[in-house]
Amino acid sequence: MTLEYRKEELETPVKYQCDVAVCGGGTAGITAALAAARNGARTILIEKNGYIGGTLVNGAGPLHSFFNLYQAYAGAEKKQTVQGIPQEIIERLMEEGGSLGHLEQEQGGDYDSAITLMDWEIFKDVILTMLEESGVEILLHTQIAGICKEGDRVTGVILQSKSGREILMAENVIDTTGDGDVACLAGAGYVKRHDTTSVGMPFGMADVDMMKLTAWLKEKGLIYQLIEGDKGGGEDRIIRLGFHLKEVPEFTEFMEKNGMWGPLGFSYRRNNFTYINSANLKNVDATDTQALSKAEITLRHQIMTLAKMLKKYIPGFENAYVNWTPDSVGVRLTRVIDCEYDLSVEEITQGKRFEDQVFLYGFHDCAPRITIKDGGCYGFPYRAMVPKKIEGLLVAGRCVTSTWEAHMSTRNTVSCMAQGQAAGTAAAISAREKVLPRNVDISVLQDTLRKQGVVLE
Repeated sequence: MTLEYRKEELETPVKYQCDVAVCGGGTAGITAALAAARNGARTILIEKNGYIGGTLVNGAGPLHSFFNLYQAYAGAEKKQTVQGIPQEIIERLMEEGGSLGHLEQEQGGDYDSAITLMDWEIFKDVILTMLEESGVEILLHTQIAGICKEGDRVTGVILQSKSGREILMAENVIDTTGDGDVACLAGAGYVKRHDTTSVGMPFGMADVDMMKLTAWLKEKGLIYQLIEGDKGGGEDRIIRLGFHLKEVPEFTEFMEKNGMWGPLGFSYRRNNFTYINSANLKNVDATDTQALSKAEITLRHQIMTLAKMLKKYIPGFENAYVNWTPDSVGVRLTRVIDCEYDLSVEEITQGKRFEDQVFLYGFHDCAPRITIKDGGCYGFPYRAMVPKKIEGLLVAGRCVTSTWEAHMSTRNTVSCMAQGQAAGTAAAISAREKVLPRNVDISVLQDTLRKQGVVLE
């Protein structure tokens, strides 16, 4: 089909000015905005939804991992590699009854030795409070429609919202959109990697008899991950539950056809079960509106089919019903921005350190098949967030790391949170010192991060 183009001439008002604009209020954007503001930058956070949290509160499930994979290696020392602002968020959630803290796996610790659950609705309130306390201006229901640029330098972003088109001018911009939207608009190089993975859609069910379900799964030998704990009284103590549903004959064909595995789910509240790794579609370009829409529709049909099958065939689900689905498809990988450094899976698994590392991380989502050597951790280099040839811009989150094998570590929730703190801190230093983000003094950045709780050694 031949596309028709129409020329637009627009006059757009400059409505906002700040030191740091954070585009995307998801997993990385939250910590980026907090870090930038706490380091003295006038900070504005832009989010397309009416809440803060993104994928983190739309099915990302347990946060993994704040710790190294210590259960997978005899003699490995348990170490909390990620602290700083991500840990502070968990502590605030615990104070409000929104998290049970870091829980050790009783079964399946060679995949993830400790997980961290949260109540997503309490999280939304807590994180808004933290952002307000830090002086971050929050623009909800706001899309990025374009960028402002002088030569190779990004100087601001064009917003589209209920207020119409407006311009936000900024000393530095951080792209935490997930899909690298801002970097793409700015002309940064990128590759698309959606063909290496899938999109998915988790869901929750209420009125699940968790004790009956778990007893049946134990009898059949189907459980591969388990954590028990206090859920506020009663018999139901099942918090983390992973089981091999595909081995149940009634589910084998359906799950193989749709590329499903697991579930690897959790039950934060009594008689509720959130099914992660459920509906699934491969090779979906989530930057294509038609492809994304089709995937959304297909996955929602898959959820309801799977829920009916659970009710019919699995003890404990007889009276259950779907009580939650996410706002949108869960996307793992689309654009990867061409940055000054691209981590390889070999560097990750060997626990490589870098002179410009800005945090340590010790988890890979393919464990126990792919792990960091000896249950250790690797350094994440600052250069991996600095786009080539574009100034005034940093990227953080799932739009970094170009190979699927490496991305299966760096895209995980706690890694994205740590990336955000590093990017926000660097952007604030850049604005204060009046240097480009790529020229920020690494020793100053590292010292600042250390003082704010980040583990670098």
